Amino acid sequence: MISNLDNKTLSVHLLRISFGINFLFHGIVRLPNLEGFVNGMQNTFQDTLLPTFLVTPLAYMIPFIELTIGILLLINKFTRQALIASFGLMNVLVIGSSFAQKWDLVGLQATYIGFLFLLLYFMKDTSNRTVK
Repeated sequence: MISNLDNKTLSVHLLRISFGINFLFHGIVRLPNLEGFVNGMQNTFQDTLLPTFLVTPLAYMIPFIELTIGILLLINKFTRQALIASFGLMNVLVIGSSFAQKWDLVGLQATYIGFLFLLLYFMKDTSNRTVK
């Protein structure tokens, strides 16, 4: 099974699994203390230009989005869509971190985006669509 995969295919699968675990556990650990996570996000952005009416609903959604992306990546279903969603999530997080002037987080998030790009780029395209 694994021995039949070439290194490129195997590495893409392992990277997908690693990101699946990462996103899954980001969501899992936040859910038992969802209110604490939301309060922390509200506190982080209280002195920024981002209004609470935007921060609060997004803070409630983030763990569920992370959990969903993680599960989809782990089971390798709707993988392309999950990766596109992860790009969207990471871009929202970059915007938020920029508003909070947390430049170390922006750098980390940019690293995630880079690896997500590689994962999407090297993922086998099974759509049978041709690009013109």
